[in-house]
Formats: sequence, C-alpha cells, structure tokens
Amino acid sequence: MLHGWPLIAVNVFIYGYICWLAFWFVRGTAGRERLFMVGWFAGILLWPLRMLRPQWAVVTKHIGAFGLAVALLAALALLVEPPVNADSGDPK
Repeated sequence: MLHGWPLIAVNVFIYGYICWLAFWFVRGTAGRERLFMVGWFAGILLWPLRMLRPQWAVVTKHIGAFGLAVALLAALALLVEPPVNADSGDPK
C-alpha cells in the first residue's frame, strides 16, 4: 500500500507512539512493577536499531531476551509478594 517516504513516516509515527506509551507506562509504576515494565519494553524499544545497524542485531536480541527475563522474575516476585492491607491500623 505505502512505498517510500509515506511508509517511513508511518513507521516513525508508530515507533514514536510506542515510545510515548512506554514512557507513560513506566512513569505510572513503582518498585518491582517499574522493573517489569522496563524489562518488557527493552526489546521493543531497541527494535529499530536492528534495521539501522544490522551488525548490532544479535546484541539487541540478547538485550531484549535479558529484559524479558528480568520482567519474568519481577512478575514472579510480584506474584509471591504478600498482599498489603490498607486497613491494618483498625483497633478491632
């Protein structure tokens, strides 16, 4: 459908939107949740580097895999963490 400059413009727009979403998702979290989000977005945000520098493709894939492993460990840590009670100061 699109060829040349319109295709590049659409790809830049989509990548910019993904970066904007990543920023707001990471900003809205704290602690282990933030670690999960950063690990999850690591591979996605490095994706254009594979096309701009093909010799870095293996390195970016390893960084993305490491980010997913960190996200998995952070998610497991969040799962086994005991729940926090907001009403723990009640004298009853």
